[in-house]
Amino acid sequence: MGLQRYESGRFDDALALFQQALDLPGSGIRRFRNKPPEISTGEKMAALYNIACCYSGKNDVRPGLQALAACLETGYDDFNQLRTDPDLRQIRQDPRFEPLLKRFEPKSFLGKLATGFGG
Repeated sequence: MGLQRYESGRFDDALALFQQALDLPGSGIRRFRNKPPEISTGEKMAALYNIACCYSGKNDVRPGLQALAACLETGYDDFNQLRTDPDLRQIRQDPRFEPLLKRFEPKSFLGKLATGFGG
């Protein structure tokens, strides 16, 4: 439903649904017998990514960057997608976008080698 609302430009409605998805039972680990399974890592990443897209669509960059940071902290690692997805266009134009990605993007082999030798 969130994706349908997003596609029709109803960003606030879609945003509310994606945020709600973070609190709903998921397909992850069931920690207690009497409670539903937690949201899985993949479900959490998808919700956070879509939240970032909604904020970008609303041209509300700061919370969009926060959602994107949370998505990256959860383990999202398709940096090419982040740099090319038209739904993140407004967020990408912000000067904080690239430094955020650089914090999470793995260094090249040579960069790791230099770091290993104190460089």
